[in-house]
Amino acid sequence: MQKVCFHFHISQPFRLRTYRFFDINVLHDYFDNFQNSYLTNRIAERCYLPANKLLLELIQQFPDKIAISFSISGSSLRLFQDYCPEVIASFRELLATGNVEILGNTYTHSIASLNNKSTFTEQVHLQEALLKKIFDVQPTAFCNTEMIYSDEIGEWLYEMGYRTVLTEGAKHILAWKDPGYLYCNPFQTDLKLLLRNYALCDDITLRFNDHSWEQYPLTADKYLNFMQAVPPEVPHINFSFDYETIGEYYTTETGIFDFFRSLFVKFATSSKYEMQLPSKMNLSAEKSTTLHIPWAISCAGEEKDTVEWLGNELQQEAFDQLFKMENLYLESQNETAKLNWLRLQAADHYNFMSTKWFPSMSVKRNFDVYPSPYQAFINYMNVLNDVKIQLSDSR
Repeated sequence: MQKVCFHFHISQPFRLRTYRFFDINVLHDYFDNFQNSYLTNRIAERCYLPANKLLLELIQQFPDKIAISFSISGSSLRLFQDYCPEVIASFRELLATGNVEILGNTYTHSIASLNNKSTFTEQVHLQEALLKKIFDVQPTAFCNTEMIYSDEIGEWLYEMGYRTVLTEGAKHILAWKDPGYLYCNPFQTDLKLLLRNYALCDDITLRFNDHSWEQYPLTADKYLNFMQAVPPEVPHINFSFDYETIGEYYTTETGIFDFFRSLFVKFATSSKYEMQLPSKMNLSAEKSTTLHIPWAISCAGEEKDTVEWLGNELQQEAFDQLFKMENLYLESQNETAKLNWLRLQAADHYNFMSTKWFPSMSVKRNFDVYPSPYQAFINYMNVLNDVKIQLSDSR
């Protein structure tokens, strides 16, 4: 029986206001409360609340058959607390069933793991504290921002107590190997790696509502046929999606809710597939194969690299200037400015500076408010420079 790991991630950022030079060192409310409230409630109404209701109904119908994991950034949880607390309540209901778990993640959907260990470690610990406070959970499995992972990041996570990591089944890393086998870190072999089958995931995230696709409309039966391509001896099939795929990227009218309901029912009634939580791998005696990942991979694009965030000079300059401020952050007594520095590490800010994609080609650009990557860079640097002043003045 093949084990199916179904994972969803939620990473709503605190969205920056559009700043001009005369605002510097005058107004320090950098984040757009109106947009944050509007978008949080809109996506909650379209996705989080109805999708959580769907999962709860399925778990109640098949209490021993449904298993779902989530990674929810601390920024998303703070937005829910501020603007839509009923989302928090609905996740508590799901967790109470025992069929749902929340994985470790970064506090602000941070890409700090691409810079240094200390800030990344702090991001992880801040997220753990928030998960403990809100849900009373202590995760043992981890999914980093945008599934970013390398051997070194794996070692850091192992030191922090994690024993399972979800990351991308990147073809240039796997070569001829299948992403459905159980792998491990080469230096900490007790750290298990579950690799996403991105080909199967893309059939939903990229093509579900593509009328020109020869397989349109996608049904649960068709999707199970796609899964037949995975050899029966391969023990795992790992999925990971943006949760907003259900209801936001693809609205109710596209049939996305009916699709997932039907798919999960088929998994629950199948004799071939068994849904499993990632943390269960901690208890598994299954043998794993060493997988060497010397350079960071991610779930972004065909290349599965980090170019989406650090691929051009604008992004690299912003990233360098951000982390040059780490000592200021550590020495500062201004808690508001420190929180803002953490929030400026969010991957979304760097995604808006990307020149890799045209906006229409990436679902990640759905909420981009900037007319160009350069404008995104200028706005970010204005805010960053003001945060630097605030951190410096409070040492």
